[in-house]
Amino acid sequence: MKKVLKIFFIALLTIILLAGAGFALLYFKILEPPNFISYIPVVNNLLIEGKEKIPPEIIELEKAKKENASLKNTITEKQEEMKKLQNQLNDMEKGFKTSEDDGDQLKAEVARLNEEILNLKTTRSDKQGAYKDMAGYFIEMKSKDAADILSRLKDEDIIGIFNEMPKDVVAEMLQKMDRDKAAALTKKMLVTDS
Repeated sequence: MKKVLKIFFIALLTIILLAGAGFALLYFKILEPPNFISYIPVVNNLLIEGKEKIPPEIIELEKAKKENASLKNTITEKQEEMKKLQNQLNDMEKGFKTSEDDGDQLKAEVARLNEEILNLKTTRSDKQGAYKDMAGYFIEMKSKDAADILSRLKDEDIIGIFNEMPKDVVAEMLQKMDRDKAAALTKKMLVTDS
């Protein structure tokens, strides 16, 4: 029993010596006191003598100010990034519009050339052969583009070309045309066929 008490006192003295050494290191500012020390009243007064006690509200306010400044910087960066992306989008839209205009001009030119070819071939009195050749070209094209180009030709030429095409292709091209143009062509085709 004496042995157990002896070990207990030695352990207690060791703990007291270690605590004293730790306190001394903190008191002489060799080590920085941890944050939890501020919650121990007596030790707090001894270790943090010269420092003013800062209320938690002020600490939270400072944190909020720093976070607010960081968020403002992030917002500014994101706004600049959005402006760059908007400029890129505007440039792409301009390019797309230019491409569409170029495409329309090309389609008009193709229609004009097709009409010239038809006129040349019709002056040679080979109108049926011209329609057959043109039908072959238009069958190979995308139906939307072919319908757009065909709609720029004279109605009698369109009907002549349609007569040389399979019915399903003609139907698809009529669907892709302007409704009024398709209706006018259909009406003329009924008159021509009867």
